[in-house]
Amino acid sequence: MEARVLLCVLVLCWNPCGFAQNDYELQDDIFNDLDLVLNVAPRRERRQVKTMLTKETKPHMTELTVKTTVISRYAFTAVYCKMFNRHAFASEGTFHFQIPTAAYISNFTMIIGGRVFPSQIKPREKKAKKVKEGEGPTEKPKNPDNQGEGHMETFKMAVTIPGRNSAVFMLTYEQLLQRRLGYYEHVTSVRPLQLVSRLSVEVTVVEHSRITHLEVLPMRNGKAAASGNTADGRSAPMPISTVVERNNSMCRAKFSPSIVQQARLTTTGNLGDFVVRYDVEREMGIGDIQVLDGYFVHYFAPRDLPVVPKNVVFVIDTSASMLGTKMRQTKEALFTILRDLRQGDRFNFVSFSNRVRVWQPGKLVPVTPLNVRDAKKFIYMISPTGGTDINSAMQSGASLLSDYLSSPEAEAANQNSVSLIIFVTDGRPTVGELQTASILGNARSAVNEKFCVFTIGMGDDVDYRLLDRMALENCGTMRRIPEEADARTLLKGFYDEIGTPLLSDIEVEYSEDSVEYVTQHVFTNYFNGSEIVIAGKLTNQSSDTLHVKVAASNSDRSIVMETDVPLRQRQLETQKRMKAAGLATGMGLDAVRGIVPSAGSVHPTSKPSSAAAGNTNRGPGPKPGTRPALRPGTPQRGSASNHADRDRTQVTTDGSPSSTDPDGTQSELTNGPGYVERLWGFMSVKDGLRSRLRSHTSREREEHTQLAANLSMTYNFLTPLTDMNVERPQVLADGTLATEPTPTEETPTAAVIVGETGRGGGASNELAEGEESMGGGGGVSSGSSSSPSQSLTRKKDQPGKSTNGGKVTGSAVKRSSKKSVTISKTSADGDPHFVVEFPLSKLTVCFNINGEPGHVLRLVSDHKQSGVTVNGKLIGAPPPPGSHKQLRTYFSTITIVAAKPRRSYIELTPKKVILDGRDRMVLPCDKSVSVESGDLAVAIAAGANVTVTIRGNIGFVILLHQYKNPAAYQRDHLGFYISNSKGLSKDTHGLLGQFLNEEVALTNMTTNVTAITHHEPPTTAEGDTESESPPTPNNNNTAATTTALKVKGRTVPVVRKSRRIYSGREMVDCWFARNNAAKLIDGQYADYVVPHMFDTDTGPTGHSNSNANTD
Repeated sequence: MEARVLLCVLVLCWNPCGFAQNDYELQDDIFNDLDLVLNVAPRRERRQVKTMLTKETKPHMTELTVKTTVISRYAFTAVYCKMFNRHAFASEGTFHFQIPTAAYISNFTMIIGGRVFPSQIKPREKKAKKVKEGEGPTEKPKNPDNQGEGHMETFKMAVTIPGRNSAVFMLTYEQLLQRRLGYYEHVTSVRPLQLVSRLSVEVTVVEHSRITHLEVLPMRNGKAAASGNTADGRSAPMPISTVVERNNSMCRAKFSPSIVQQARLTTTGNLGDFVVRYDVEREMGIGDIQVLDGYFVHYFAPRDLPVVPKNVVFVIDTSASMLGTKMRQTKEALFTILRDLRQGDRFNFVSFSNRVRVWQPGKLVPVTPLNVRDAKKFIYMISPTGGTDINSAMQSGASLLSDYLSSPEAEAANQNSVSLIIFVTDGRPTVGELQTASILGNARSAVNEKFCVFTIGMGDDVDYRLLDRMALENCGTMRRIPEEADARTLLKGFYDEIGTPLLSDIEVEYSEDSVEYVTQHVFTNYFNGSEIVIAGKLTNQSSDTLHVKVAASNSDRSIVMETDVPLRQRQLETQKRMKAAGLATGMGLDAVRGIVPSAGSVHPTSKPSSAAAGNTNRGPGPKPGTRPALRPGTPQRGSASNHADRDRTQVTTDGSPSSTDPDGTQSELTNGPGYVERLWGFMSVKDGLRSRLRSHTSREREEHTQLAANLSMTYNFLTPLTDMNVERPQVLADGTLATEPTPTEETPTAAVIVGETGRGGGASNELAEGEESMGGGGGVSSGSSSSPSQSLTRKKDQPGKSTNGGKVTGSAVKRSSKKSVTISKTSADGDPHFVVEFPLSKLTVCFNINGEPGHVLRLVSDHKQSGVTVNGKLIGAPPPPGSHKQLRTYFSTITIVAAKPRRSYIELTPKKVILDGRDRMVLPCDKSVSVESGDLAVAIAAGANVTVTIRGNIGFVILLHQYKNPAAYQRDHLGFYISNSKGLSKDTHGLLGQFLNEEVALTNMTTNVTAITHHEPPTTAEGDTESESPPTPNNNNTAATTTALKVKGRTVPVVRKSRRIYSGREMVDCWFARNNAAKLIDGQYADYVVPHMFDTDTGPTGHSNSNANTD
């Protein structure tokens, strides 16, 4: 007990004002974390943690959650970071997170002071504008196109957090895992740079085939690749607190250290990389083909093939900058590589500095013990000195290979072989030819498409753009070795990836009448332990089969494999597998894209820019109306893993309303592209960027640039051709948040800084002005060399959506900011005009309510059952000129209260939406954004409508009626529509709710003609057209027959009307009940007037049969 009291005093001392605030989360988190280890942690460790937290001056990170879902190698990652400024004054908080260079960011959103600040993906301007002081990166990457495999880049955003307020940062990115040395490896950087109250990293893997290998490596903080074994060969222990769950084709690894466990590892918050490594069972033959929603992906990784002999020339930089550790580690790696050369291989060495030295001039030597010994002597005698003549070295190496391949000796070998140049340097050209364009052109001419060039850059002072393009233009790849890395291990690892070729000249063909757009499908080489990945778009989805043919060369023969793939069966298998993994339940396919609503998540769809939407050439994009949005990484609803996240906010910046299936769940096919389509989009962007770098004419370059840019916009990827703009909060001098955010349309405010220390290197998401960059890392097929002529291609005989000079250019899908919605006619809109649709009776009834300004009307009441209540407040407006009415009323505010399972509400006005759940958020109506918190979801289409969803089976749509230059009689107001009432009970009441479960019928009634003649004049409302027929008199002309409505045993006279709904876009015919809906509604008008906007009492009309007036 004394220890607990002492701990409470500790927390109070750390933040004496904390318990006076609304946000207790920080104190509670630290208390809980320390309390959990109170009996096991030494007193000294608890004292250290307390001291560190007390000394913190910057905002404290209360939570960092990273959730990844890998579906068939394609990984979706969602990062959720929450910071709390415990001071009374405003303080700057910086969110930074490292992502792989091969990944593309798909969304970034901030919630500060309860307000949402979404991001926007827009095309990159050709000439970047200057970054305003304090709004952009403080350090610009030196080489924006560094594509070092496995390297990380840092996404960084600094904002001012008001005093005693929270800031939430949500980032999502996507990547295709590449297979190397027989394994896929997913790396999550865990470097918050401070102790975190709640820290969690979760990686879920769902595969089509059986998972044959799974390991979680120790936290990797060094530069060399981590190993899963200790020095004595035993399996290394997993990181502390890691829990692994696994079945046949699915696994989940979770790392969630407490704050004291973090302190034991490091007090700086630099925990390292959380690495999950796995592999799957391989199908024999043509590989694994998965089909979903009109797209397919083909994984090809044959095994048990004989090794193809190789001809390899090692070109090694021996300039003075290599002196010391670099040269020593390079020599050690080369000694090891020499031992791994196989009989049948041929090799040579070229060293270069000011001058070029060739070990065995004019030839390649076979692998024999004597030649290996002599090569080791040559390597041992290398002494670094002089400058760097990259051009001459490349020419010498290429000449050696070209001369050998054309020699009688090579022809006499009578077998297929693979030829490679492995080029290693740590600097830039300083001697000889210095111009990048000349060096690249000379290399291209010397290689002449006869072999491949693989480049390795060591350290920070390397021209990575030169190495990247040299490799890319000659069917190779580039690898970066950081300055402090273990070069020996990384050099040997890279050689192992390309040192065992199994196939060459691989070409994959598909049915010309079934496939339109295919990513790279011709590859120069296939290496053991890698994988070839091809994605395509099906043009004929009704086709039953897809014919696939793979042709390649082995060491001594040609190989041809053909098969017919049953498309429908493969699609059903894919859907069944995802459903079995819990990825298609409740939220449909969207469940794979983020944390389910109970946990909250981020939709990674940044709002597309209108600039891209203006291009009407469709190209290889998704169908109009689809939402290329994904929500990465999800646990199952109700699982223990997401218990702590139950009330987390879910944000998406796409304003389109969610579609629902008849059972109330979101549609699997209408919520956006599936993972196969997004994988296709991801790979197509990579192909377009590679083709852009290889193009030799301005026209070709522009076509490839346009294609890649349009696809980047369509799938909301932050690539070298797009920018991300983020609205920034404006904090006033008193430390409070300004009413309106500060837009930063002039420049992106999110900085992407490459390199784990911010030095050197470049980012896949940065492109310097006037320079070319591929972006996002190496090729789409790990370890597979690409053909220089390959890019995103369309089958020649297939008509494209649009053409430009015979080539498909593609474009982004145009999306209007004012989304059109198809919803029920049951509504209250205008002055206020009520429309009720009776689907069972196939009738539509309408009526007007002449209310008083300031009255609050009960529209829907189901408080006792579903817990839902909807109230609307009236505002008055003068009549327009010539109108017979003295006063008009509209709904100015609508409140939706959801009392179950916990009380929360949504308050809507034409200007803003207030969501008050666990967190209170204020959302502007002029920005497209979506938020999910618990069972509530709000989707705003800027300036058009707001969609509210409760528990997935109750839906309302509120139309926004706003005037830019209103006349004296015009008022901004709201229209209320019921889009989904499946979750409301049969006892639902209110002005609209009472009719949701009723049936009505038309009948005839006899009425006195005189009475009709002296009846009050028709109250034709604005936008209505009345078509009332005169009553039909009987023989004595004293009575007439009129149409009436039979509802709840009451007979209500009605007339035929035409009424405009959906902001006047649609005309609906309805039966109009006059006299303020007398006899149509239960009770009277006064029964529906409630005392305030948040009233939920049932009242006298709470039951459908109370106060019923019957004839």
